[in-house]
Amino acid sequence: MNIGFIGLGNMGAGMALNLLRHCQESGDTLIVFDINEAVLVDLIAKGAVNGQSVAKLCSQCEVLFTSLPSSKEVNLLAFGDDGILAMLKEGATWFETSTNELSEWQKVKNEAPIHLTLVDAPVSGGAEGALAGTLAIFLGIDEGVLNRFESLLRSFAARVERMGPSGAGYVTKLAQLHLNYLVAQGIGETLMLGAKANLDLGVLHSVLMSSCARSYVVESYIPKVLDGSYDTSFALGLAEKDMRLITELGQHLEVKMPLGDKVYSTYQAAMKAYGENAPHLSIVRLMEEQHDQILRS
Repeated sequence: MNIGFIGLGNMGAGMALNLLRHCQESGDTLIVFDINEAVLVDLIAKGAVNGQSVAKLCSQCEVLFTSLPSSKEVNLLAFGDDGILAMLKEGATWFETSTNELSEWQKVKNEAPIHLTLVDAPVSGGAEGALAGTLAIFLGIDEGVLNRFESLLRSFAARVERMGPSGAGYVTKLAQLHLNYLVAQGIGETLMLGAKANLDLGVLHSVLMSSCARSYVVESYIPKVLDGSYDTSFALGLAEKDMRLITELGQHLEVKMPLGDKVYSTYQAAMKAYGENAPHLSIVRLMEEQHDQILRS
């Protein structure tokens, strides 16, 4: 079986590497493509095949994975005479692992030939999880399709969850991110309370980690505020994009989200102040400047 992978960024490169190991054990072939040829070198050296173009890759593949920045790139590659929908082999299955808009994915599905199976399959766990093969993947998929491909998905995902029909995967990912970003802003406010009261912020972090406030965000993000790095592993522009998708999903589903709207405005203000390439926890830096108080342990 030929398996295609398009998009070898921070997430895609690790996922593709684990898929390559699976292919080498199973006798399948991994065909890869990215517009940045430099990122192809390592995977090709390890045994992947250079897809050369979206059209050529898709014409050879029974299964396709994409890992792309946004719906703009997904749609750009999906449509057109040389796009994914036109060029994928008959009967192929496409797993779209990006964080995407429900409404935009529906446009792609509406144009897909009936012989193709399209699955929204966003992942969670960061670049480190992609490389380690420990991601969670949330699927909008029929159970029979999942049964066919579960072992393949487990080559890069420790948790494989069928969330419901088409679209359910994207909604799950955005719901998870919504809570993540709410708590990320909350840690800034919490640390500021402690700083203004002259608490030892390192000790405060330890207390939070042994209390009802304990979470991944508290565990992982607070140290990256206290050391002044603001977490360089994820860009502020991507976080702002996620918050836009979350608020748009709320509008689409007619769910009022006053907390989400407030946090989105904070990310917009931070991006205006620091630029899209700043670390995502620059929202806390914004708060530091507003209060003239640096948060360090």
